[in-house]
Amino acid sequence: MKNLWENRGSIFSRTKPALASPSLCGFVDRAEEGTLAGWAADLDNPEHPVVVEIREGDKLIASAAADVYRRDLELAGLGQGRHAFQCSIPASYSGLPNFTVTAQIQGTDFLLPYQGKTHFVAEAPPLFSYIAADIVNNCNLRCPFCVVDYTDVTKTEVMSDETFTRLLGLIRSVPTAGFWLSCLHEPTLHPRLNQFLEMVPRDCRQKIWFTTNLAKPISEETFIAWATSGIHHINVSLDTMDDELFAVLRKFGRYKIFHQNLDRLAKVFRQYSDAPKLRYITVAFRSNFEEIPKIVEHSHTHWLSTENEIRYTYNVAHIVDEFRREHYLRKDDWPVLTERLSRLPYKYVIAYPPEDGYEETIMPSANYFEIQKAVQMVPRPSFDRPLELRARPDGTLVIVGRESQFAVNVNTLEDPVRFFETL
Repeated sequence: MKNLWENRGSIFSRTKPALASPSLCGFVDRAEEGTLAGWAADLDNPEHPVVVEIREGDKLIASAAADVYRRDLELAGLGQGRHAFQCSIPASYSGLPNFTVTAQIQGTDFLLPYQGKTHFVAEAPPLFSYIAADIVNNCNLRCPFCVVDYTDVTKTEVMSDETFTRLLGLIRSVPTAGFWLSCLHEPTLHPRLNQFLEMVPRDCRQKIWFTTNLAKPISEETFIAWATSGIHHINVSLDTMDDELFAVLRKFGRYKIFHQNLDRLAKVFRQYSDAPKLRYITVAFRSNFEEIPKIVEHSHTHWLSTENEIRYTYNVAHIVDEFRREHYLRKDDWPVLTERLSRLPYKYVIAYPPEDGYEETIMPSANYFEIQKAVQMVPRPSFDRPLELRARPDGTLVIVGRESQFAVNVNTLEDPVRFFETL
């Protein structure tokens, strides 16, 4: 037992706490943004997971089994290493002041310490799950599978500095990676994208990310600005490395320009150890099916990928039937793709299509830009927290999933955080 406690590494405290039983041990490693995570175990019965209860005084507010695998726990001799846990503070606490809690092993009086204290402050869940700030309403491509119908978009609207500054008043109310500079449209169309990144308070940069198609020529100076921005990550759309297929899937794009951009981006980011992480988004089709494992491998070995996300194609109304028939995957293709990717030693996630009725269900296009501008509607229903917001370039805010019930312009709000706290 002595050797176990002395082999502290990154998971053990330098002070052994008073134990309710000599066999109980554990710590809270993280308590922030409404999440508590750590590990706990009963060393006399390491194969039986304990349950950790989070309490505010005598009130039980959350619990979780400590049964998640962590390699460092196994290396420390804690059974098979399945003793990690993660608890989420209930959404009803969102936006409220921080409060004091304890983390207790169920059925005992053993309290897990956090930073040397058994009674510690927990951060309430953020008021917003995310804010998707569409700093433009357009894209430089017309991909045939895009969830947005750009038919009626005749000019590019750009968010003003003043509106972006007002939106930044909400940024401390989102979690890490919770403030998006659009994922529906192409943010590099905004001439002041780099200046917008500079406007974000330095201690909030890890809340920021954006998605880009890298389909227009981008300067090395811009890549340096991104590398030194301090933002959380950048998503790069990468569906194929084939010239001809790229022209089909990325209409109005040229693979040569994309490839040159990506090579330069990776070269610049290699020069900065704290550059944002690069993630790659690939939409799976019949036409790129055989190529997807190669895309995952090549993006890791050449383009600094930290994770690849393989997505299904959203079944939105404006996508033409001919494209669906020619390119959409069949249900039995997904197990094959899963098996092939499982052979790779790289980090990836797969977003599978819904199991029930997906092929028969047609979703509306994601045309949030059609919502009336600067109109405030009084919400009749209550809104569950944490809220999910989308911002138009003109500052109109809508609650995701309730777009027809509520909209308000951030420029009309004296105190945007207080407004949503009392909504």
